[in-house]
Amino acid sequence: MPERLVPMLLDLWTPLMILWITLPPCIYAAPLDQSQGAVSGSRLELNRLSEEQRILNRSKRGWVWNQMFVLEEFSGPEPILVGRLHTDLDPGSKKIKYILSGDGAGTIFQINDITGDIHAIKRLDREEKAEYTLTAQAVDWETNKPLEPPSEFIIKVQDINDNAPEFLNGPYHATVPEMSILGTSVTNVTATDADDPVYGNSAKLVYSILEGQPYFSIEPETAIIKTALPNMDREAKEEYVVVIQAKDMGGHSGGLSGTTTLTVTLTDVNDNPPKFAQSK
Repeated sequence: MPERLVPMLLDLWTPLMILWITLPPCIYAAPLDQSQGAVSGSRLELNRLSEEQRILNRSKRGWVWNQMFVLEEFSGPEPILVGRLHTDLDPGSKKIKYILSGDGAGTIFQINDITGDIHAIKRLDREEKAEYTLTAQAVDWETNKPLEPPSEFIIKVQDINDNAPEFLNGPYHATVPEMSILGTSVTNVTATDADDPVYGNSAKLVYSILEGQPYFSIEPETAIIKTALPNMDREAKEEYVVVIQAKDMGGHSGGLSGTTTLTVTLTDVNDNPPKFAQSK
């Protein structure tokens, strides 16, 4: 996974996936400034978001991220930084305490109650749980009296390509009449991929035939199998075993793959005239 981490992080932040919404409360979530000691693995997020943070800090109104993102299966030496909570009422005098509640608060996500830094302290699997809804609140350090109404936000687990395609209904069996013309449809197969079908190409599948050529062909995207030779004769060969592959990442190098088999049986047609056995 480490060699795939850099391009994945680049894909993660390039589309400007974080949406800002204005709320009357004065709590906002923001990444740490680089000068404040970011943890290993978070420098890219800080570089991408520093300009947005400067713009927000000039505003007199409160802001909140309605979404944060964390990469699934991250296994760095330290907890990964997700973001920071901050209120305009905090002058940096350490008189305000930040509280986090909701999905995974304290067990998966940990907050520094002084700085508002949120870290993921466990490896996350998007296929197990894709997002977490949490609530942030700022309270007085001494009295625990709320200084702001609670603010809800979502931490989304960003997908990586960690699931290979699977043919759940294989192996397959099909029949086709002998002597069929070139391009006769035989059947179609379907593979599934547990990765996110919306983000990136982790679940974009391309089909190919590993064994079974030149007799059969497959449409790369629809997985429809057709005859690739005309006039195949059942009397010459009745059964063919075709090995089919589904590969994710659009079929590109580095994608994960799964295979299945398709057994094609030629059915008989009336293509042989009767013959009289020669008498002795």
